[in-house]
Amino acid sequence: MRRIAYLFLVAISPAFARVETGALARPSRAKLGTCLRLLQPSIRRGLLALALLSSVIATMVATAPAETRPHYGGTLRIMLQSTPNTLDLPANSSSAGYWDAARALSLVGDTLVLLDPQDRPQPSLAIAWQGDTTDRHWQFTLRRGVKFHDGSTASPAAVAQILAELHSAWNVRASADALLIDTEKPAPALLAELALPRNLLLKRPIGDDANRIPIGTGPFRVAEWQPGKLLKLAANEESWAGRPFVNAVEIEFGKSLRDQAIALELDKTDWIETAPQATTGLQRHIASSPSPSSYSSSSSPLPVELLALVFTANSKMQDPRLRQALALAIDRKPIQSVLLKGAGEPAASILPNWMTGYTAVFSTQSNPEQARAVLAQSRPASPGTDYSLSYDPADPQAQLIAERIALDAREVGITLQISLSGAEDIRLMRAVLPSPDPATSLAEAARQLGLQPPSNPAAGGNSLQDLYQAERSLLTGPAVIPLLHLPLASAASARVRGWEPSRLGEFCRTGLSLADVWLADVSPAASRPESSPQAARQ
Repeated sequence: MRRIAYLFLVAISPAFARVETGALARPSRAKLGTCLRLLQPSIRRGLLALALLSSVIATMVATAPAETRPHYGGTLRIMLQSTPNTLDLPANSSSAGYWDAARALSLVGDTLVLLDPQDRPQPSLAIAWQGDTTDRHWQFTLRRGVKFHDGSTASPAAVAQILAELHSAWNVRASADALLIDTEKPAPALLAELALPRNLLLKRPIGDDANRIPIGTGPFRVAEWQPGKLLKLAANEESWAGRPFVNAVEIEFGKSLRDQAIALELDKTDWIETAPQATTGLQRHIASSPSPSSYSSSSSPLPVELLALVFTANSKMQDPRLRQALALAIDRKPIQSVLLKGAGEPAASILPNWMTGYTAVFSTQSNPEQARAVLAQSRPASPGTDYSLSYDPADPQAQLIAERIALDAREVGITLQISLSGAEDIRLMRAVLPSPDPATSLAEAARQLGLQPPSNPAAGGNSLQDLYQAERSLLTGPAVIPLLHLPLASAASARVRGWEPSRLGEFCRTGLSLADVWLADVSPAASRPESSPQAARQ
């Protein structure tokens, strides 16, 4: 206590300390005692002032506006483009349909593991796992005490039944407290496969597809489903990760990007999809607004889509030299800089550089002169043949991009007719790259583009060279002409707090989930009851 008083004395009265060799000269105990008696009134006043200041600060923190602190309550409103008729992940859908379904279902169910953007597996329903040296036998330890939304336990037996239905080629079985998976071939990328949205652990009651409401273990449960129109989700009070902050999530489907942007401007929604090229313009709009806090914020994450030309099975453009000439004719840079306003990256590979690091070996430069030389050696179906180019009419940028490609082709002597009807020779399409694991994304892209599976048996290969050879084999022909790697972009209203856009466009991911979002204009009186489990989110 005397030492504390001494330090306080030194602080308020420099006369009691003399600097000689860079250190404070300690007074004698007798002098210290005398000084303390003389200055007791001053010390008391100083301590009283300090106590008063601490009280004021504590009061200010306690009475801070509720909107500045995380709290429970409210409904998060979301708008999406697609119009799904079932609550399922469609096998062959547009990229927008895939992402919308994956985002919605990830709020309802969980996978065994998650992958972070660095391709590292993280726990989800499984808290530990191990594989043998052959990568054919895997064992997973499941999280205890997890329940489905219907109250049943997410036991190893229940999880094994779901995975066995999803993967008939796997031997999935349950032991006392673990899940066992055996595969016929080595599966070094099994963890990446299990992290895909198609492996969400969802129970589905018997019934027609439209009314088969998924039952999962996720932070929200399905409260209402209107096919193609509306999905209402309610907070899962017994979520193993803790109750979500918001009470409910309402997802409206079938909203164009333009309609979504207008609704966000009018404060009729909280989260929307945006075109990647709209991100910069939206940020400028926010900065120039007289009240920017009332507008939205937007972010554009890593490229997770491939825009490419795919030659159909019955295409008249069968000569590889004709296809090569078309690939050489396309100037990707104006598409990226003008039509997409700087969004995305010109590409001549299936996988983006952030996954592989070797995309520089695939040239994206156009070469009209070489294209004409290669075309002169080709054998067209017949002189003056026109080739039809189709695109997805639901893609707002697809038509302009198709017209630009046709213009580049015409300059070297190839005539492309843009058409949405009749037989198609070439298709402009997007392929989803759903995993940060490059081998898994390569296999998924090949499936969507209608290509043969990667020839390398390690298409989840263990080396970069294996991956490169597998990708190179898919580009031989060419059967596909990569054009651009594109990101997903989104915008959120100012009242959405605690949300950082995912680099991969996900709703639920490692470290942060939509369940962690809270709404700034909701009174804390609407918070969850104290009896609700898991206060850890706060």
